[in-house]
Amino acid sequence: MAPSFYHYLPVAMDERWEPKGWSIRRWWLVAAILVVLIGVVLVCLIVYFANAAHSEACKNGLRLQDECRNTTHLLKHQLTRAQDSLLQTEMQANSCNQTVMDLRDSLKKKVSQTQEQQARIKELESEKGRGWGNGGSRGKEISTTVQVNSGGSVVVSSLLVLVAVLFLHF
Repeated sequence: MAPSFYHYLPVAMDERWEPKGWSIRRWWLVAAILVVLIGVVLVCLIVYFANAAHSEACKNGLRLQDECRNTTHLLKHQLTRAQDSLLQTEMQANSCNQTVMDLRDSLKKKVSQTQEQQARIKELESEKGRGWGNGGSRGKEISTTVQVNSGGSVVVSSLLVLVAVLFLHF
């Protein structure tokens, strides 16, 4: 069942949306004027923004942007070259450090051998001084040990010179 009480009186559709005295022609005229006004506003905005896009300041901005891009590209290239050079230098330094460590180990071995030989020479000299044996075979042994000892000291001095040159070079 439909409600029987209405708050408004039913009105015909023709009268409801049209003000009195306005015909359909007037509505089309108003709509056409609004469309023309909106079109004029849009054309004005397009002209304004097109003019702004081709202004001197915009052209300078684009030129500066291109210069910045070129400079950035150049700096990236230089940075890459510097990093490659640094990597190569670090590899050379590591190689030199390894060589120095190897030479240092070799030097320590030669020094310990030299000390052992000197201790042996002192021992042989003390035996000779005490008068044990005839000294003939012991004398040859001592001279051979002295020759080996002098050869070892030449090797040690050569290694020291090589290490000094490596340190001065880097």
